[in-house]
Amino acid sequence: MPELRKDPITGRSVIIAGERAKRPRQLGKTSDTEDIDPCPLCAGNETMTLPEVMAVRGENTPANSTGWSVRVVPNKYPALVDSDEKSLLPDPTFESHPALGVHEVIVESPEHLTSMGILGVEQITQILRVYRGRMVDLQKDPRWRYMLLYKNHGERAGATFEHIHSQLIALSTVPELAAREINGAKRYHQSTGGCIYCAMIERELGQRERLVSILEEFVALCPLAPRFAYETWIVPKNHAVAFEQTSDRDISSLAHILWQLIAKLNRALDNPPFNYLIQSLPGQESNAIFYHWRMEILPQIAGAAGFEWGTGMHLNSVTPENAARLLRDATV
Repeated sequence: MPELRKDPITGRSVIIAGERAKRPRQLGKTSDTEDIDPCPLCAGNETMTLPEVMAVRGENTPANSTGWSVRVVPNKYPALVDSDEKSLLPDPTFESHPALGVHEVIVESPEHLTSMGILGVEQITQILRVYRGRMVDLQKDPRWRYMLLYKNHGERAGATFEHIHSQLIALSTVPELAAREINGAKRYHQSTGGCIYCAMIERELGQRERLVSILEEFVALCPLAPRFAYETWIVPKNHAVAFEQTSDRDISSLAHILWQLIAKLNRALDNPPFNYLIQSLPGQESNAIFYHWRMEILPQIAGAAGFEWGTGMHLNSVTPENAARLLRDATV
């Protein structure tokens, strides 16, 4: 059973999930094909996963069989579990609770592809619609206060399988980092009556130093204070609080700019490992007008070192202005 523990000095929360050490690994193995195990995420190997939660599949194709284009399954080695178990250590100082939640895997292609950049815009559109559908469905459960959709691409970015996939986690608590961001957005709205993200977009559209690309509905930009080299955000140009509320039309536009941005990263940085994630407003705050959802793409070119671990501050050797210029000029 995964546990959610809180450090009694700093208040920092961690999830202890020993079962995840048993995860099989494809990445980091020898390239000798005789030593590579069958991929449980490929079409034809559906019995190697837990039964699917949902799938985009052809007519008259039964669940847990071939014939799908995007498939969602529970994670076999979850960081969180849906359980009714009580607190493990009911101590107000030394907190430890079952790590309650949902942990799902979104398999993004039935073929054994290793880069989302290989996909076309139409397939990425299907994937984004599945993201939206699963988040809308999980949001109906009042126990889940926060959701994070994320992708790990490449071993340095934390991937254990090379087959393209993303993960969705629903938590019973709002993480400290998200809570700090929400509170910061609230303070800006209380003092100005506006949205800090809208102000950021307006500023970047005016200066254009950190812009990467622009569509009618979305803008891709390198933020003013990036944690990672070539960190890039995709943000709706018009105010929108939650990804789950995105229309089909805007999903198609998002797929286009996401495909474009991944292609630019691959061209400029030679297919770098990266994480991406969707930062959306927690369901309980769905009417809050101070927030603005976004998608963050975080290349993992340089690992964290002693300075980062000791201070909690990120050290970035690439200015966002130079990063944006390189990505902007990359042809796709």
